[in-house]
Amino acid sequence: MSTVQRTALTLLLLSVGTVATSQPSTPRPLAGTVAPRQDLIAIAAFERRVDHYVTLHRLLESSMPPLRPTTNMDDIYSATRELARRIQSARPDARGGDIITPEVGRVFRRRIATCLSPDDWAALFEEITEDADDVPTGVTPRLQVNMEWPSAVPFDFVPPQLLLALPSLPAELEYRIIGRSLVLWDHHANLIVDILPDAFTT
Repeated sequence: MSTVQRTALTLLLLSVGTVATSQPSTPRPLAGTVAPRQDLIAIAAFERRVDHYVTLHRLLESSMPPLRPTTNMDDIYSATRELARRIQSARPDARGGDIITPEVGRVFRRRIATCLSPDDWAALFEEITEDADDVPTGVTPRLQVNMEWPSAVPFDFVPPQLLLALPSLPAELEYRIIGRSLVLWDHHANLIVDILPDAFTT
């Protein structure tokens, strides 16, 4: 992991122990389009599931001793792992598709396919492949819900066009890319919350 990646991870993990204020989230159709009714229904269901997860996250996080700002990475990792352990224990049966359901996945794939041109997606994935120095060429770690972020996978750039095309998320969660999968990532706990396989067909 590069110095930049380590610094970014440190900044993200320093947020452990805080309870972020929820921001309202509304489905955002691509500019110049009108989302079909079934898409709005799917996105509304996705947001309800996200809210349910975040409510659980905040309940578990608020019961932990607050972590003061520190440069001691052992303290940060310890707090992160403890939060992850609590969430894993509270969601022992969590599976892929619990939050990004098949209906939501179809909406996401359509929006992903149109938020950037095929050439732009190809260029982005070429850059991601070049940056993944620690991952053997063509090999993507086997992903599972409730697993920690794979240590060999860098935190790659997520294009703003993608973020604008997908529903906004509460502060605890982020969209990330691993291989050709879209990942819903809890950056306070460093946990993969859900996965959309084959989200990027380029």
